[in-house]
This record gives sequence, structure tokens and C-alpha cells, in this order.
Amino acid sequence: MSWDLPNTINTDKNAAYGAALESMIKSGKCEADIEHRQVKCLNNRLEADPGKLKRLIKPVRGF
Repeated sequence: MSWDLPNTINTDKNAAYGAALESMIKSGKCEADIEHRQVKCLNNRLEADPGKLKRLIKPVRGF
């Protein structure tokens, strides 16, 4: 089985992720040209679009 290496990593804006990624690049565990995007809404689809989840939960709260 062939795995493609990721070319982009999405994380939230915690500074520890950037430091960890730099450390991994220096040690050779990640490619040097990997893109690190620190955007809160890109790392979790559920957090990015809570509207669908709220529509499911809201009717049940009436009980």
C-alpha cells in the first residue's frame, strides 16, 4: 500500500503546534516544504459548521 505524505497541516492557533512542527522538520520527520495553516475553523469540520449540529440538537432540548 502506498501512502501519500501530507503537504498541508491544519491546526488551531496554539503556539506549541508551530514549535513542534519546526522540531519535526529539523529532525527529518516531516518534509521541509510542508505548509502549516493555523486557522481555527479548518482543523475540525464539526467546529467549522456548527449549524447542522445545532439544528439536530435544538428540537431535542424541548424535552
